[in-house]
Amino acid sequence: MRFPTLVLRNLLQRPTRSLLTIGGIAIGVAAVVALTGLAWGFESTWARVYTARGTDLVVIKSGSLSPVPSAFSRDQIRGLETLPGVTQVACMLSDLTSIEDAPVVLLSGWERQTFIWNHLDLVSGRWPGSDQEREVLLGTVAQEMLGKGVGATVQIESARFTVVGIFESPSLAENGSVVMTLPQLQRVLDQPGKINFVNLTLAPGASTQQIADVRRAIVERWPGFKVFAASQVADQSAAIVVAQAMAWATSSIAVVLGAVGVMNTVMMSVAERVHEIGILLALGWRRRRVLSMILGESLALSVAGGATGVAGGSAVMLWLQHTAMLRGKIEGELSLSLMAMAFAIAIGLGIVGGLYPAYRAASMRPGDALRHV
Repeated sequence: MRFPTLVLRNLLQRPTRSLLTIGGIAIGVAAVVALTGLAWGFESTWARVYTARGTDLVVIKSGSLSPVPSAFSRDQIRGLETLPGVTQVACMLSDLTSIEDAPVVLLSGWERQTFIWNHLDLVSGRWPGSDQEREVLLGTVAQEMLGKGVGATVQIESARFTVVGIFESPSLAENGSVVMTLPQLQRVLDQPGKINFVNLTLAPGASTQQIADVRRAIVERWPGFKVFAASQVADQSAAIVVAQAMAWATSSIAVVLGAVGVMNTVMMSVAERVHEIGILLALGWRRRRVLSMILGESLALSVAGGATGVAGGSAVMLWLQHTAMLRGKIEGELSLSLMAMAFAIAIGLGIVGGLYPAYRAASMRPGDALRHV
């Protein structure tokens, strides 16, 4: 009998136990894929929010490292446009809030006639006409969530706004957002003169040293504020760091349980086959071959569990990102590197969970094993 066939036969002799072990491994691997994919997607989704706008630098208040930082007075940071190398300045105010039937929506107020509007593609309708009119734009995903079209009204806090346009953005989070002019949102949130982001563009072809000089000048002139490159804002977010930490913590627990399950299954298998292993040793099997057989069974369980977990975790991640709470805010990142990492974890579970039982089996004395009943 070929060695792989022997390994498979040993597992099929106890199908229920093998399937339960595969299921335990699959749950751990699926947790890694789904939670890590969402955490990575959370970071990349919010990174695209800033980079899609054509922003070079983002100024926020120190200590405000959430995706929606705390607001501050526009007067606190006037004069940015006078700095050497700065070509455009656009202030904005954002908040995460519930709008009608949508549990959480990104609500943004932008300064009119600034560069941050340029990356949007107007699908239908028109742009807001003035800062005085109660008018909003809906991203394509927000339009689907709210079930509103051009000409409809939408309730935001205590005010009703008319939908004047539908837009599409390169950023998923913006496609799930509602946009209005900055003064309108300041009135809705009762934060007159407040903003929480300042977007800067620099002269084309600015060198690394020139960018560093601008950042240093801002920090020195306006203490209490931080400056990040657009691609770095998401990396610095405390919310994203916490999300990644929680994803790894939860996944680690599931993975440890999977390893315990593998060890338990293989140990029980070895305990039930002491006499059989004694016969194999008496027939001339080397201890290394016995160890390889037991490890092979453990790895076979892990490979099956890993494949099932990668498929299941991918499906769960895709389902979660389309739920009402996450839709339009997070796009899970299902990459080859993530799947390879999850599969490697499954293989690691097989080695860790099977090594001790394999050692126990290979260490048996043939005489003692044959006398075992």
